[in-house]
Amino acid sequence: MDNIQVFMRIRPLSEDEYRRDRTTESAVRFVSENTVAIPTQRTENFTFDFVGNESCTQRDVFEAVGKRAVERCMQGYNGTIFAYGQTGSGKTFTMQGARDEFTGPDDELRGLIPRCFEYLFDRIAQEEQRSGGNIKYLCKASYIEIYNESIYDLLDPLMRTCAIREDIKKGIFVDGVTEETVLDPTEAYSVFMRGTHSRHVSATSMNRESSRSHSVLMLMIQSMTQTDTDGLTEIRESMFNLVDLAGSERQKLANTSGMRLKEAANINKSLSTLGNVINSLVDISNGKSRHVNYRDSKLTFLLRDSLGGNSVTFIIANVSPAMCNDAETASTLRFAQRAKMIRNKAVVNHDMQGNVPQLQAEIQKLKQQIAQLRGVPTTGTVAVGSNNGIVNGSLAPASVASREQQLAEFMLVLAMRKLGESERQKSRYAEIIFELKDKVNRTKRQAQQQQLLLKLYKSQLSDIRANAPEAHTLSSENNALREEVSALQQALSAQPDFTDLLFENLQLHEELEHMYSLSSLSEAHAKSKQSLEEVAKDMQDAQRLLTGLVASKSHIIDVDNIPPIIPDDSVYGGLEEQLKRAQHDIDDLELQRDKLEFQIGSIEEDWDYVKDGAHHLANASSAEHAADIIENTMDSIVGDQARQAWKTISAIYISSQRKPTALS
Repeated sequence: MDNIQVFMRIRPLSEDEYRRDRTTESAVRFVSENTVAIPTQRTENFTFDFVGNESCTQRDVFEAVGKRAVERCMQGYNGTIFAYGQTGSGKTFTMQGARDEFTGPDDELRGLIPRCFEYLFDRIAQEEQRSGGNIKYLCKASYIEIYNESIYDLLDPLMRTCAIREDIKKGIFVDGVTEETVLDPTEAYSVFMRGTHSRHVSATSMNRESSRSHSVLMLMIQSMTQTDTDGLTEIRESMFNLVDLAGSERQKLANTSGMRLKEAANINKSLSTLGNVINSLVDISNGKSRHVNYRDSKLTFLLRDSLGGNSVTFIIANVSPAMCNDAETASTLRFAQRAKMIRNKAVVNHDMQGNVPQLQAEIQKLKQQIAQLRGVPTTGTVAVGSNNGIVNGSLAPASVASREQQLAEFMLVLAMRKLGESERQKSRYAEIIFELKDKVNRTKRQAQQQQLLLKLYKSQLSDIRANAPEAHTLSSENNALREEVSALQQALSAQPDFTDLLFENLQLHEELEHMYSLSSLSEAHAKSKQSLEEVAKDMQDAQRLLTGLVASKSHIIDVDNIPPIIPDDSVYGGLEEQLKRAQHDIDDLELQRDKLEFQIGSIEEDWDYVKDGAHHLANASSAEHAADIIENTMDSIVGDQARQAWKTISAIYISSQRKPTALS
């Protein structure tokens, strides 16, 4: 059993961080070569397997992490490399590099992934040359991302979603993901960049190209060794996962809103689940009984073996040295410190293959050898007594007979296991056939659903076409009314000036009534309604004046018989513009509401942690148990007010040596 290897990397200070802090002082202090501390957070010291300062190069990271991971994968072990840290801490730069294109081995800024590609294929060429052609290698690449808790195939042009499956033999795998065979580092990097260009990225206040999803590049490395003596074939298969996690971020620093805010919430949720899984695995490593909730997140379920199973795992903790990010830096280091305590059980994934007659002949041969060594006579052979050590009529040392017996028993067990493996392969093929049939049935059901939708669309299209003549008639009537209005306006143009004022008054009255009906659409129209009421008051005053004027000249025109004036297109255009502005105001209010709901949820979650911690603290069985509760609760709290409250509760408990009361 091996512990997870953790490596810390500190990136240089950025210009934005310098303008914010007005200092070049680093929040990270080196206690020793591999031990650091965060004095501003009053944290304990953190010790890792490797610590790289601001001058750490890409080659240094590869020598410490990538080279060791590739070597273990060549031996047949599963390998995983995580890049973890807050947004903008340099995870993508560490994994990918500074450029979007592979420029070859002369580029010093290329990241961990291209360097692993180069070293992997160099080692493959060396092994094939050393074995004289008896060893053959095959590499296949898949690239996925986990965006808003959905898995997308980045190598699929249509970016289809995939599902996670679990199989007895294959373990956890992504069903239907694209696998492409790669033969050299340039081809492998081309596949990687093709998928990278499809990733979800966006700009925030902390990062111009912030990753909005977790990406997992999966390399399947297979080796086949042919033995000349017995015709059996040894196959080794390892899975190499290169994981670039999306960074954790706080809304008040990243200034995210709308869709970016939703993405950040899903990212923080999956990272929180990852932290809970890490805590449970640490407790298991310490001998405690815990249930690990791998299924709470797609990320933890997919990488279950990498976190606490059959894998050699490396974590690169990327941090910022800025004083303004000291809280996030301390949180990242706490996560890495806990992950370092997990112990994985990595084993070599190898298998032996051969046809059934060969295996049966080998079993019969081994049975005869065992019978001879034990003194049991067989047909066509001379009885061999194990007591006197006679082999083929001559004395043999007892130690030689014992070694031969052990070797024969070992070969017999191996052959029996291979025979059982062939039976399991038959069962697996039956499962594959069953899955294919199930997939065909699902495809048929989807085709039936598509046919029903097509029929529905055709029915709707028929209804639209049937109503087309009626719409044409209404359009003709509208044009006729417009012509009539135009004729009336021309006929009234010869009337005295006071009639024009009266018609304008009536027109404004109708417009006012229309605006009143529109004001009920949203609370955002309140200001418009108030201004319209003031206009209506002025119009009433003008109407009273005009009424007196009309009464004095009633012989000229009959006011009661004057037809109403229908507003023209410009009036409707103005109303539509006001509606658009009102809808825009409503959208802004909804975005602000989403922000407030997210902040309220974070505050409520922090206080829930405080309440649960106080409850557990009251039932603590020992001082050590109470210290663990205090530390775990403090790691889970984000808000400053809740953290201060928990510090006060902890201090009261420690000083008084009695159980604190539960929070109401």
